[in-house]
Order: sequence, then C-alpha cells, then structure tokens
Amino acid sequence: MKPKFWFVIAGMTAVLALIIALVTIFSTGTGPRGYVANHYTRAAQLDKPGDDDNKAYTSARKPSEVANSVAQAWTPISQYTDDSGIYLRYQEDAVIAQPRNNRGTVIHVMDIDQAYGHYHHVVGGVWGWTSPHGQTFRGRGPGAGK
Repeated sequence: MKPKFWFVIAGMTAVLALIIALVTIFSTGTGPRGYVANHYTRAAQLDKPGDDDNKAYTSARKPSEVANSVAQAWTPISQYTDDSGIYLRYQEDAVIAQPRNNRGTVIHVMDIDQAYGHYHHVVGGVWGWTSPHGQTFRGRGPGAGK
C-alpha cells in the first residue's frame, strides 16, 4: 500500500475521534452546570432574586430521578436528601433538585458558596462547613485552628 493511503486513513480517524469528542462534550455538558443546562428546561422566572450565578431549570421527572441523572453523569463530592429536596455538592457548583408543586422538579444550579448561603440551614453540617468562612479559615485569634 502507498503511504498516501495511510495518511488518508489517519486523517479520517482523527476526524471521527473529533466528532465523537464533540458529541460527548455537548451531550453531557462541561460539568454538572453544563449537564443540567443541556438536559433540562431553563426557567429564568424561578431564579433566586439578586443572585446572577443561580440558574433555575425544570423537569417533569421526580427530584430523585433528576438528581440520580445528574449524579450518574457527574459524581458529586457530597449528597444530602431531606423532605425539601436533594442537594448535590460539587467542587465549584451545587445542584439542588426540589419538588415543584406536584408538577415535577425545580433544579437550581449555583456557585457552591452561594448555595451554602441559601441552604446552610439544611446542609450546614453535611457539606463540611462548620463556620461561614469555610474549611480553610484559620483566623480566629491566638491558638485557634492549630
């Protein structure tokens, strides 16, 4: 076989790999935030007021089904469930799936610090923070945190 044939095969393989990579990225998004944006319906009217980073979405599915779908695509650092909803913690984001008046689920995706501020009464001891400063804060005076 001629060398030109191998270059054509290599080029076709590279194009096929690029197509597969792009389909994978766009079908799962880039992280939990992208996954939710690609798989659920945007509901800007349900965004938390005064919080530009909080995006709300809806689904006709139950909160447990939504949370399981997101968690299977992107494994959370921590997960907490109570009667108010399912709280998924990621490195930089949080995904909160809550029942929506017996009509499916409202999904809030927000920065992890803002999520903690909104939901600290629910996840305060579960997500690892014991103070509003987070885990790495060590400035409480002489001898504290050592």
